Amino acid sequence: MVELKFCGLTRASAAALAVELGAAWCGVIFAGGPRLLTPSRAREVLEPLRGATTRRVGVFGAQESDEILRIAEDAGLDVIQLHAANGADSARCVALRERFAGELWGVAHTRPDAARSDADAAAWFGLGASAVVLDAAVPGRLGGTGVALDWAAIAPEVARLRTLGRVLLAGGLRPENVAQAVTLAHPDAVDVSSGVESAPGIKDPERMRAFAREARRNEVR
Repeated sequence: MVELKFCGLTRASAAALAVELGAAWCGVIFAGGPRLLTPSRAREVLEPLRGATTRRVGVFGAQESDEILRIAEDAGLDVIQLHAANGADSARCVALRERFAGELWGVAHTRPDAARSDADAAAWFGLGASAVVLDAAVPGRLGGTGVALDWAAIAPEVARLRTLGRVLLAGGLRPENVAQAVTLAHPDAVDVSSGVESAPGIKDPERMRAFAREARRNEVR
């Protein structure tokens, strides 16, 4: 069964709905942009996950490992999702793996017209990441762009990476196309942010429900 991650959450009500919909992960942003939260606010937003199986993911950008670890502790994170400007970041990965008890994920940015990530996503697994998020490469943006990948073209890359660890598909996913993306690319999970919003950071409950329904539409029952 394809798993769900709702990212860029800014309200506890959206986190509660994600839990209700059976999401495996809820993500909050510490990497800048309109969905940026403080650690204390992130803890409040993710409070509905207390006692649930849904895990807390923090998305980070250029912060140093000490700052990331402080935020992760303050926000009560289960997963650190790490962006790196030049691909897999060995120094920070080593420091985080030594000191963080949860999971480390890496993000690999792929040009929308390309079949492989610009920086080899497999390198993240070599540095101890348990999952890689494949997202669209948009200059000056780390994520939440609404730009979709060529799912058929990246399918062989997804299959290759899945032999190494978990693969999440992001980039331009929304209720109207997620079933097709799952069918063509066969990821372990799908990751959505702007595709279920009525405004940046404001999740639309009906679009969240539709996304969950459509992501699982072609599952064998």
